[in-house]
Amino acid sequence: MLRSILYSILEQDESAFFHFQQEFRNFQRGYTEWPYKSLKNVLSNFKYHPSTKPLYLILDAMDESNEDDRLSIIQLLCELCSVKNLCCIKVFLASRPVAELKHHMQKPYLAIKLQEQNKYDISRFVDDFLQNELKLTGKILGEAVEYITENAQGVFVWVGLVKTELLRIVVTGCTNAEILHHLKEIPADLEHFYKVMFARLESGQTRDIRDGIRLFRFILFALRPLTVDELRHALAMLDDHNPSYEEFQQNTISAMRTRIEHCGGNFLEIKGKLPPEYCIKKAHCFCSGWNRSIYAPNCPRVLDQDYPRCLEVAVRY
Repeated sequence: MLRSILYSILEQDESAFFHFQQEFRNFQRGYTEWPYKSLKNVLSNFKYHPSTKPLYLILDAMDESNEDDRLSIIQLLCELCSVKNLCCIKVFLASRPVAELKHHMQKPYLAIKLQEQNKYDISRFVDDFLQNELKLTGKILGEAVEYITENAQGVFVWVGLVKTELLRIVVTGCTNAEILHHLKEIPADLEHFYKVMFARLESGQTRDIRDGIRLFRFILFALRPLTVDELRHALAMLDDHNPSYEEFQQNTISAMRTRIEHCGGNFLEIKGKLPPEYCIKKAHCFCSGWNRSIYAPNCPRVLDQDYPRCLEVAVRY
């Protein structure tokens, strides 16, 4: 995070390089990468930045940063804003609720609590799909709307996942009381929710796991969003040999959109209803290497060494 912040500052204002000079000289004396302490020192030096040009730091997804250094970075950013200097430094942090932010974001700092701003919108959205798609009514409807709205904490992503999860069980046939019971068993935090989703992928059939891993490989390593047809052809290529044209045609999945939705476990979504349809990963669950850390222990991981496999398939194709 610190490297990204400092790189962005220097990229936009080369005159700030003098803050880096001493640490850069130390770097030349044998460091293979900038030590964490050096990065903190450089950023801290901006408290004395002589320029009258204001400095605005905008950091998104603070909750996805490394927990070990999150507190110290928040403290440092608060210090930068509190020092009166020629350079006016303002910091904008976007984050899901985390304890460190709640503790430090007191007066004189301003805070916008998203859950207070969009609570009404979430409530309307939830009420709509519970009535029209799940056919809930009466007391159970009111209880379900209240439960989802309160536990969403302003995060529409969680609400969308809850909707998908409830629709998944409704098609199997269940009572309204069972829907409410299942709703209350859904994890209220996204990270736990993702773990449950990955565990479900792991428990699937061997063919589904195989195709799911191949989809993740290509989507994660692609430089741009891949179309549904490109993924269709990627799955048709065999791992062990080059298929003949007839064999390739036989391996091609016609209902590829359905296959992506099934094997992607709600981690992948398709944009567009008409060709070309682009399949993209849901960025909220792939930040900061998170997807690597929560894979179930027996599920093969999408790791960097999988990149040559993608390249090999592309060349053979």
